[in-house]
Amino acid sequence: MTSSKHTMAPSLGDVVFSIKTFAAAMLALVIALCFDLTNPYWAVGTVYIVAHPLSGASTSKAIYRLIGTVVGGAVTVILIPNLVNSPELLTLAIALWMAFCLGISLLDRTPRSYGFMLAGYTTALTGFPVVANPDTAFTYATARVEEIALGIICAAVVNRIIFPRHAGPVLAARINAWLRDGAHLAIGTLNGRGRDPSLLAASRRLAADAVDLHSFTTHVAYDTSGLREKVGRTRMLQHRMVAMLPIVSGLSDVLHALEKATGGQFTPSVNKLVVDVVALLESGQPLAEEKRQELLVLMAEAEEEGRLQQEWNGLLAHNITARVRDLVQIWGDCLSLKQDIESGSRHDLRWRRFGTSFDRVPIHKDYGMALHSGLSVVLATGIATALWIQTGWPQGSAAAMMAGVLCCIFATMDDPAPAMLKFVYVAIITVLAAFLFEFGLMPLIHGYVALAAALGLVLVPAGVLMTRPSTALYGLGFCVNLPNMLGLQDRLSLDLASFINSNTAMVVGMVVACGTTMLVRSVGAEWAAHRLLRSGWIDIVAAARRPEGVDFTRLLYQMVDRFGLAAPKLAMIQAESAVARSDILRDLRNGLNTIELQRHKQLLARDKHTAIDDVLSGIAAHYQEKQKRRDAQPAEGLRETLDRSLLSLADPGKSSAVEGARRAVTALRYSLYPDAASFKDDVSGVADQAAKEHAA
Repeated sequence: MTSSKHTMAPSLGDVVFSIKTFAAAMLALVIALCFDLTNPYWAVGTVYIVAHPLSGASTSKAIYRLIGTVVGGAVTVILIPNLVNSPELLTLAIALWMAFCLGISLLDRTPRSYGFMLAGYTTALTGFPVVANPDTAFTYATARVEEIALGIICAAVVNRIIFPRHAGPVLAARINAWLRDGAHLAIGTLNGRGRDPSLLAASRRLAADAVDLHSFTTHVAYDTSGLREKVGRTRMLQHRMVAMLPIVSGLSDVLHALEKATGGQFTPSVNKLVVDVVALLESGQPLAEEKRQELLVLMAEAEEEGRLQQEWNGLLAHNITARVRDLVQIWGDCLSLKQDIESGSRHDLRWRRFGTSFDRVPIHKDYGMALHSGLSVVLATGIATALWIQTGWPQGSAAAMMAGVLCCIFATMDDPAPAMLKFVYVAIITVLAAFLFEFGLMPLIHGYVALAAALGLVLVPAGVLMTRPSTALYGLGFCVNLPNMLGLQDRLSLDLASFINSNTAMVVGMVVACGTTMLVRSVGAEWAAHRLLRSGWIDIVAAARRPEGVDFTRLLYQMVDRFGLAAPKLAMIQAESAVARSDILRDLRNGLNTIELQRHKQLLARDKHTAIDDVLSGIAAHYQEKQKRRDAQPAEGLRETLDRSLLSLADPGKSSAVEGARRAVTALRYSLYPDAASFKDDVSGVADQAAKEHAA
């Protein structure tokens, strides 16, 4: 077992990253001092803000920061001169602008969202300090843009020249790990362990990784590695990863249903099919054409053997072969795309059931939380500004700007308050360190080299903390705040009153932000997860109610995206909670089967529409009830409706539309009623009831 001491010990890469970042910060400082820029500490802090172990990620973050800073500075130049004589209107305008930009950032959910957020709070950072001198708004905003650009350039140059670490190899390693774990999930499911808690947890983890992979590929687009030109194939691979999860989950359901119907005695063809597919997944090799033909023969035999046993077994066997066909095609595409990424080749892809790609991948957008987060920014900024104005605090502008900024930085969290409190603690420690540094050590320092050496004593160790997720907040808070609190300039100014005033105001602003967040913004993981589940239920109702205008592929990606977002939240909820027990993948499968049923309905004869319409109405009613009661179970009447629909779809001609509709209805039945009796057992009951009603 690895000791905690060894686990916490920094690696060579961590130390190199910290030294590189410090070198870039000192390069930015010396250039700022040589050109007599207004606030050199802005450039130093920027280096630490955009620092990232991966060169591509650092570059993308830097570009978005520069764009956001320019836009925010431009808004400052517009607002300050025109509204400076109306403090209330100016405060409201800045707060609303921050709220608007934050809302767009939260809805975007890609690395470029950083640019939107920066455009918002840069206006606060450049606007509030110059309200006493509005004629300097343009000069002040321009100076910030210059120094932010300087920090960005220094960080990018140093990161790319000195031991650069590209995103491409990291992405390739993540792809290999995902495919390995995805194969393990599929193999476990085929072997009958699909309902094991360990595999359910694995599916949640894989969903979160697949969703995160799309954002990660944005960094690759800014990289210099060979993988940079293959972003399109990488995102296509991510689409296949996303689609694989509901396929495997659906396979678990239908295998469980067949096991129940046959008492665990699968037909020889089904057993052989499972063994062959498991061997294919374990090999990690593409499917040869000869083996593909063998699998197709096995699938036909499995369906025929199932029909010879009874009708319900035949329906289940047909669904198994459909899911296996999807799985094999998706897996083959994943291997082909992986090879394309590694070698630059370009294979034709086989699986196209849910579509292939999007110009923009549809993702879940929570407009309610975006509005809620924006409200917290407006309130925090308003409270801090009112405190500044009412007290006549000379440095109160620092409180006003930090209140809004902190609300923006932590807005992506369900409950930002704990992280914000940590940031406040780090800020207080940093104030004490800055006091000792400025008034104890700085008077003894003469010259740039001595200053850099002294700063290195604290910034290099703190920079190492930025490399670990568990300590990144502490390291980042210290490294970004220390240069600002020291107010690094070309000459030392030991003004104790100004030091205490400005830094106290900064901490007060953070406290205001934290308090406001606790009161109006913090939500629990259970509440956030339920919102994600409810959004999926609303989509299913829409799919059942509206046969036109609902995109099958869009629903797939949106719901799996929600699953990826919900996975870490569900892990934090107590197991007995109704939300924790919810199966979002089952809801996803039901949504997909509902839309598939809608599609096939359009190709069926009109005399079969009524039975399908009854099923769709029942599905919509069930998910409407779940919106009212999250633990609502499907009514028994819906199962009878599903059975009547299967009876009405019995068609000796076996048209593709009828087969597709029966496959969808069958999947809905065993998904919604996993423990119900076999369909054949219910047919006589349904028929007898119909006969009695007719006789009456």
